[in-house]
Amino acid sequence: MFDPVYDVAVVVPVFNVERYLQECLDSLARQTIFDRCQVILVDNGSSDSSPAIAAGFAAQHQNVWAFVHPTGKAGGARNAGMDLVSSRYITFCDSDDVLPEDALEVMWRTAVKERVPLTIGRMETFPEATNWPWLRYFGANVQVHPGIENIPEMIHGGSACHKLFDVEFIRANNIRFREGVHFEDAFFSVPAMLLADRIAMVPSTVYQYRKRAAEDSTMDKLWERKANYWDHLLLEEYLMTLRHRLSGHRQEVLNRFLVRSYQGFALRAPQVMEEQELFQLFTRARAVYTQLTPDAVMTSTHDTRHRVPFLAMYMNWFELFARPEQAITGVYGRAGDLYLDLSVPSALLPLTKVSSTSVHVERIQEDPESDGIVVAGRFVLNGLPMNRPMRNPMQLWPETSGQMVTARQVWRSDLKATRDDLEWGGFEAVVPVGAIKDGEFPLKLVFCTSGRDVSRPCMTTTAMLRSARGMNVGGRWVLPMSKGKDNAVLLVREVQGKGRGADKDWEEFLQGMDEDQKKRKAPFWRARAIRRATLRFFRRKEIWLIAERRDTAQDNSLHLFRYLRTHERRRKAYYVIDKASADRAKLKRLGNVVAHSSWKHKLLMLHASLLINAYDIDSYMLPDGWDRGQYLKHLNWRVGAKRVFLQHGVTDEDGSKALHRNRTGVDLVFATSDREAQYFSEHMHYGEQAKALGFPRFDALQPDRGGRRILLMPTWRKYLTIPSYLQQEGADQDAVNEIFRESAYRDFVVRLLRDPKLMEALEYYDYTLDFLPHYEMRNMIDGVVPDHPRVQRLDQTKVSVQTALRQCDLFITDWSSVHFDMAYLGTPLVYARFDPDEYWAKHARKGYFEAEHDGFGPVCGNVDEVVTEVIRYLGNGCAREPEYDRRARAFFAFEDRDNCVRATAAIAELAASDG
Repeated sequence: MFDPVYDVAVVVPVFNVERYLQECLDSLARQTIFDRCQVILVDNGSSDSSPAIAAGFAAQHQNVWAFVHPTGKAGGARNAGMDLVSSRYITFCDSDDVLPEDALEVMWRTAVKERVPLTIGRMETFPEATNWPWLRYFGANVQVHPGIENIPEMIHGGSACHKLFDVEFIRANNIRFREGVHFEDAFFSVPAMLLADRIAMVPSTVYQYRKRAAEDSTMDKLWERKANYWDHLLLEEYLMTLRHRLSGHRQEVLNRFLVRSYQGFALRAPQVMEEQELFQLFTRARAVYTQLTPDAVMTSTHDTRHRVPFLAMYMNWFELFARPEQAITGVYGRAGDLYLDLSVPSALLPLTKVSSTSVHVERIQEDPESDGIVVAGRFVLNGLPMNRPMRNPMQLWPETSGQMVTARQVWRSDLKATRDDLEWGGFEAVVPVGAIKDGEFPLKLVFCTSGRDVSRPCMTTTAMLRSARGMNVGGRWVLPMSKGKDNAVLLVREVQGKGRGADKDWEEFLQGMDEDQKKRKAPFWRARAIRRATLRFFRRKEIWLIAERRDTAQDNSLHLFRYLRTHERRRKAYYVIDKASADRAKLKRLGNVVAHSSWKHKLLMLHASLLINAYDIDSYMLPDGWDRGQYLKHLNWRVGAKRVFLQHGVTDEDGSKALHRNRTGVDLVFATSDREAQYFSEHMHYGEQAKALGFPRFDALQPDRGGRRILLMPTWRKYLTIPSYLQQEGADQDAVNEIFRESAYRDFVVRLLRDPKLMEALEYYDYTLDFLPHYEMRNMIDGVVPDHPRVQRLDQTKVSVQTALRQCDLFITDWSSVHFDMAYLGTPLVYARFDPDEYWAKHARKGYFEAEHDGFGPVCGNVDEVVTEVIRYLGNGCAREPEYDRRARAFFAFEDRDNCVRATAAIAELAASDG
């Protein structure tokens, strides 16, 4: 007879958590029923001060036990603690998490009142919230369910930490944690949920789970750890042994868990395992999943892509499992649907049905080689790997136009950067619009198959809408548009008259569209009406609207604008900037400065010929209150402004996910070298729209060294901050701060700025170390800069980036593109690449430039190496080596002071062009 001493037991496994453990223990001590609880702290072999902290807590409380159990990982520690339990109920808490003060009482009282073997409460994550699908089951009041079949998604909430278990129920069913594996919680919680005949759900939050940014979290690299594939398969095998004990409805829940929880592993296993090991996994997985019906797989997988590995198991087709990109080469059509072109039994045919097809148009422009237009975009046939061109021909069909033209498949760097099996998902077609009559023609992409041809509608994209404007091609006016639910449509109209007469006729036609917009009160109808009313004041005036970020004037945009206002004053060039910006003062004497979001800003946006920016145009140049999506759909094409991307740094990494021509929609991009221009032209499909012109800011980039200054200027990390261009209202800054505090980025900066050897060298050689945080990181570095006379943080509102660059004698950075500016200046530099794996995995992809072979200074991997190189440079008077001089000369296309001259000429040429 079990005679419990306590009401609730809490088992806490402990392992190297000295930073968080006390916070966890304090939350336990604050529990409203703490004196009725048994707390068992089981150290799993910590090498830090965690055992001492646990022992100290136990010494303060008679109901707390602390001991060491160094084997079996967290599962072993939990089992060891569970064996000592002397309570009616038990729950678990990880040693870096916390419990709200009434958590245990809420669950305990519910369990007693409702007489349930399992009670589940809400779990929250911090510092970042997680919206688990099963959270929807929690209502405003306690709910009691007869079993997991009533709340099937809850089976995926595998944590044992927000659940209260009846100890007798656990022991009677011999439910234990699996030792020495990941996912040990699921070995315990999933069987408990499957076997419990009554489950209570309490509406309040009973557990706060800490999502740690550091790499020591078990689940951080779920798909990269090979052991996870085996550990989770072990879980599936174990759960199958329970299947005979479950009712039909609970078996369905189990089936769902088996398929859904392993589909990601089955899909990715070929990427992480060698052939022999992969075959072993395939064989063991087959033994589990061939016991399930194809319908169970069909209803529990995300999509066709995730069904293919299970299809391979059913057919015992290892090649399909290991190399789907070779086994699946096309699709065939049947009754309007597409299927993977595989020979399978009819019972398995549903698994081959393409679950979704998406087609997006990203660019429509004149074809320089014909009287037609080029339509380019991307497509995805879910389940069909695009690692190579597919077997099926494609055609582009302007519906009801009488025209159907060949669409060729195109390799795309940006798609490969998104996912390897998407790389051949691009298409291009040339449409001879001269043969098309007047009308509006929705675009469709047709997949030609051995069965029936199947067409799918083409949808618009931001890039298509950014570059949309009326084109006079082949005797037709062509206007790309968005209609209905974002369908890509070609508006075609025969050109009436010649020269200005044709332009006037087209403008009158568009004004008719404005009137229709006004009648329907469609978005931006007022703006279009104002544009029409003020058009006569701007006729034949070429408006160049220039900006950077809305509060800055420090980069290429500033230098181009200054040149235009001092050397090309005849041009109608305006600079847009926040009225309260500290940088506004440096523009005052130049004139034509416009307050961001003012009436004048809005008016100029209605008549601009060119939108010019060193950053993203839509993120920073749209007036407040202008919805970006509606602006692109209803106003941008009506104005027809061409877009110029000056860049704010040399592109040496693979930025195709953001900078590919089919993503940006820009008409001209600046480069500093032939190599960079070629990379844009070929790798990112800009063609002649990428030009090696040099950066306008380079004209003012003349060294002003001699002040004995070192400049530390690391670039940003998109995973450690909230980027300004995303404008995330309500974003959890506290959550981001917590992640930043644990980051390798902060650790490196803190240790470098406090390094004793470096501080001593600064004193000895009489240098000052300036730290200039990246614009996107400027709010993250509180407490980073020490109070030291030789170290200071620069304020960008008082010292411009360019001034800091010109005045420094030695430059330190990680991956900031500013290292090219320093090379241009002739300033020696040190690369501090302290987090390469994390940087390339989470922030950027490698491009054409390798610092070890192409760079302009030594490459270091840690603080000690950086300090050594810095001291060496201080000792030789900060002189750059001849080899780095040679590399700099070889890289840049120009080393003169005519960058603004070339920039102005190229932009003027773009403005004068018809495209």
